[in-house]
Amino acid sequence: MASGSSRPASVRNLYNPPAEEWVFLPPTVSPPPSASPPTPSHLPTPFSSPLPEPDEGVNPRIYGLLQIFAAEYFTTAVGMPFEVGKTLLQIEYRPRQRFAPTKPESSEVAQKDWLADEAELNNPEEADVYFTERLSGPSSTSFIPPPPPEPLVPADASGYLPDLHPSWMLNDDPEISRGNGVWGMMRRLRLTPSEGLPSLWKSQLITTFHSMLVSLIQPHVHTTLLGFFPTTPPFNPDVPLSALPSPGVPLALGVTSHLLTHLVLSPMEVIRTRLIAMPISQPSTPSSIAMFRQMLSEEGGLANLYLNSNLLIPSILEHILRPLFTLSVPLILERQFSISPELSPITYATCDLALGIASLVVLLPIETVRKRLQIQARGNSKRIKSIVALRDRDYVGVVEAMWRIVTEETGVRRKRVMSERDEGGLFAGIRQLYRGFGMAATAHLTVFGLGLVSASMGGSGFDSGWKEI
Repeated sequence: MASGSSRPASVRNLYNPPAEEWVFLPPTVSPPPSASPPTPSHLPTPFSSPLPEPDEGVNPRIYGLLQIFAAEYFTTAVGMPFEVGKTLLQIEYRPRQRFAPTKPESSEVAQKDWLADEAELNNPEEADVYFTERLSGPSSTSFIPPPPPEPLVPADASGYLPDLHPSWMLNDDPEISRGNGVWGMMRRLRLTPSEGLPSLWKSQLITTFHSMLVSLIQPHVHTTLLGFFPTTPPFNPDVPLSALPSPGVPLALGVTSHLLTHLVLSPMEVIRTRLIAMPISQPSTPSSIAMFRQMLSEEGGLANLYLNSNLLIPSILEHILRPLFTLSVPLILERQFSISPELSPITYATCDLALGIASLVVLLPIETVRKRLQIQARGNSKRIKSIVALRDRDYVGVVEAMWRIVTEETGVRRKRVMSERDEGGLFAGIRQLYRGFGMAATAHLTVFGLGLVSASMGGSGFDSGWKEI
């Protein structure tokens, strides 16, 4: 007990704290480099400084724009042949026989008479009778003077006579086109010597710039409009319209942003349509910049290029209806028909396909009339040289153009010999307003098929971005 009582009751008082506490701080001095063995003399000495990165001196913004341009260029190159064929189909004038321009028949009659005389003189007996009648005829027969010469065709400002049979016109042989649609027009382009295969990519550069500028400008215009017209609650552009309680105002702002963007870039669309229609083999065909300068100097300046009724009205109609149909389809399917893309993806995509094809019934006539009005001459400008037939007289406006197309033209397949009965009735004229409908419907079906493949392979959504392409 004595030894036990000599021990202290607790050892806590025996603890002495250290003089300095541990503090963990980052090192201020870099550790010395690890010693590496010396390089053998028979091996090359390594570089002391690493090579610079290839993108080290490139501005990130310029590099991003180049990436966007490259993506738009190759995407446009895939669909440009079909766009060229559809545009030429829409602007081609295919009149009925009673509206076709009359051709002089004097040369044909003279050729028939000359062939008849030649056939008569080839027979020896008829030749003797022919000359005997003329020698034994009465001397009092009055001399019949030759017919007066036909008036000469006036020359142009340069002193050259116009080409009565332009060599740049596409071959209109039904055996070459083998169809009445976009594929037939592409065959005509490819088999025409003055055009050839490169003509399928006409105006690709300006189309690429137009698509790139639309994708860059439209989001900024949309954001600016949201700042001027705030919504309650604040609208997030990344949220789909179908998820909003009141999508009316955001839908109107989205359509307006598309309209303003395309109105600003509308001169590029006029240039694109004219470049597609003009021959590439003629040295008089200007470039995009030269055509823009020519339009400014001869067609009333920049104000007339935007405010001319034949350009402004169809542009407003098309660029209001096209985004309106695109943005309102999800609202119709989810709000009116209660079809969810998550619960019923196949049904949703099928209804989307049906509504997309139905929208072509409204859009294609406006697009056809707009392109025909774009190639018309205005102000002091001359008519453009076109590789397809154009109407001799200009259209007055949108309604008059639709009426003339329906009543004067026919959309039936061409034949070598056609009668008025073969030209069809009113429905054949209505078909002229829907040139390219088959190709546009095929594009919608292709997007639908690619969406099915992506969904079966585990894509993030049904279309998985194919609709944007």
